[in-house]
Amino acid sequence: MAKLLTLIILGGCLWATVEMIQSPHTSMKKALWIGSFWLFAPIALPVYFFFLRKPNQSSPKFGSSAWGSIIGLMFAGPIGAIAGAYLGHSFEKGKEKIDARSIFQINLISILSYVVKVDGEVAKAEIDTVLHLFKQLGFGAHDMSMMARAFETALKQDIDLKETCENFRKCSRYEECLMLLRMVYMIVMADQKYHAKEKEAIIHIVDYLGIHYDDHMSIQAEYRQTADKYYEILGLKRGATLAQVKKSYRNLALTHHPDRVSHLGEEYRTIAEEDFKKISEAYQAVIKELAES
Repeated sequence: MAKLLTLIILGGCLWATVEMIQSPHTSMKKALWIGSFWLFAPIALPVYFFFLRKPNQSSPKFGSSAWGSIIGLMFAGPIGAIAGAYLGHSFEKGKEKIDARSIFQINLISILSYVVKVDGEVAKAEIDTVLHLFKQLGFGAHDMSMMARAFETALKQDIDLKETCENFRKCSRYEECLMLLRMVYMIVMADQKYHAKEKEAIIHIVDYLGIHYDDHMSIQAEYRQTADKYYEILGLKRGATLAQVKKSYRNLALTHHPDRVSHLGEEYRTIAEEDFKKISEAYQAVIKELAES
């Protein structure tokens, strides 16, 4: 069925084009038909395979580059190229499901590529750090192949950070924005150094994603060693009352609960679980300190 549909659409496009070239007087009606075929082709194929093809039907017999081209046409600018690289590889492997996870990872890769290039240079060590971290987090071979290919493409693009973040914010949950910021910090702090340009990039990311100041400070504190680290994780300053500590913990526990990002995949849920433990650890430490004072 997939082959037949493809042949019909592409055959129609070729026939219409030949007719237009051979005919010295192309009527308005014929021109509309020709235009319709060419508009229909790049839209109909993805629609068929995304929505109409039954789960047990064979995967489309297109290479990743062909599907990447189709996906690239559906999105504008650099994100289209990155989505094409990511989703094109997915189609080739027969796992063409587009969901919140795919959208998250395409935007994550785009933003990470911006951060890696923020100092004007792209060192191989930085690329290896990103891919190694993903592997450490438990991403399988299939995901690693998709993300490596998309990341390689992203590094060649001129990413508009503001537009990328704001578009992601419009179609994503607040908890997904927090997870994206957390992933950025994991990459930036992998070498235990916090460079000025990276800090500036993160400030912009926080602003464009609409992340609250307290949530940003809490995530930042998880990756920095300071005397008041536990208070900072809770979004508080030393001298906070017991009531303030409990209220802050309740809010953080609700916002950062692992269930809120479980739809992104087990890897992201595991990250959220580890961070939830850090929040609980900070709460217990501050409560103990207040009880002893």
